[in-house]
Amino acid sequence: MAITNGINIGCSNLQAAGGIRNILIRTWADGDAVTYSNTSTSHAISKIVDTGGSTANWRNFEFKNELPSLTVTAAKENGSTSYECSLSFMMPEMTNSKAAALQQLMDTCMMVIAVGNNGKNYVLGVSQKYMNEKAEIRNQTYVSMTGAEGASGAAYNDDNGWTVTMGCKQWEAPRLYTGTITLYTNAGSGTGTSTTS
Repeated sequence: MAITNGINIGCSNLQAAGGIRNILIRTWADGDAVTYSNTSTSHAISKIVDTGGSTANWRNFEFKNELPSLTVTAAKENGSTSYECSLSFMMPEMTNSKAAALQQLMDTCMMVIAVGNNGKNYVLGVSQKYMNEKAEIRNQTYVSMTGAEGASGAAYNDDNGWTVTMGCKQWEAPRLYTGTITLYTNAGSGTGTSTTS
């Protein structure tokens, strides 16, 4: 592939905030459809929808502020470049409902959207090179829960809760989601559903 453009940095790039604002998680399902954008300046996903649908449902996982982090590490081996993505976040207070939610994340092939404080929506567990949504192609790219650590803390002011780590190996840098995200905002229930279209 030829290099067709460079990168410019503007004032808005230097003022961008770090950190993660929302974490949306869903299970990969047969027939999920992903629309990719491939141009010299766009490495995006414009739509993620359920089989035969116009939207997809996501579960909103809330966390303690300023603790989630997303890291992406690229490595090249034998001519192939892979991207190891890791997302960690802390759910305060160890409760039955949080333990049950963790059980659902075990042994599940997932996709994740990490909504950044900079307004960017990072998609993990989705790769055009090894697609999940085509029935004839094996599932090659997905997010899994790679670890969880619960801690009660020792002192009164220590954190009590679960720290969750999710990871994936994909064959392209995480794409930004440019479609519509409708975030679940009702704080009265722990089963909030957000949608993408």
